[in-house]
Amino acid sequence: MSKKDRLKKQSERQLQAIREAERMEAAEYKRREESRSAKKMRKRAKRLDSAVTTVLKILMCLPFLWSGLYYGGIFVVGISMGQMDDVPGRIAAYIGIGSAVCLVGIVLAFLGKYIAQFIVILAGTICYMQGASYIIDKAKERIGEGYGLSDEQKALAVKWRWGLYPIMALAVLSGLLLAVYIIKYAVTKRRKQKELDNAPTKSIIEQ
Repeated sequence: MSKKDRLKKQSERQLQAIREAERMEAAEYKRREESRSAKKMRKRAKRLDSAVTTVLKILMCLPFLWSGLYYGGIFVVGISMGQMDDVPGRIAAYIGIGSAVCLVGIVLAFLGKYIAQFIVILAGTICYMQGASYIIDKAKERIGEGYGLSDEQKALAVKWRWGLYPIMALAVLSGLLLAVYIIKYAVTKRRKQKELDNAPTKSIIEQ
């Protein structure tokens, strides 16, 4: 091979090496840009998730304060003091215990224990509603009898329903909070699996 041919071949190899280096540099730049873009998207998603969960947690406090604390407290005190002599004491226990359990569930929600908070709040709501439904049924029974009742007393069933039943909204909001957690967990797991699948592997020569 002549000197000219050797120089030409060497020049072609150098040119090919330069092109390969440029190609690898472009690929690395693209990878960094995609990684930066994905990081920004994850930050936005995290902020959105934080906003949604915070709003749900705050909303959960409203039916608890109205039904569990305010109306629940009124009926627990009223039944315990004998102001509702035809309502057994166990009804006050149902409402009191249910409210206390729901409060524990709300605390768990603010601590980020989303599965536990749903189970606890559901149990507390069911317990609370055992007492609330008894009181509403008793009010309807009195109205059905229809004697010696003023218009205000006849409206008690509706009034108490609006006071006691909103506690069920707490269970619904708790379920939504759990759903947000499950969706976030599934998306995060899928993203990590995708990153693992796309991760570069060592070649046989490198090994």
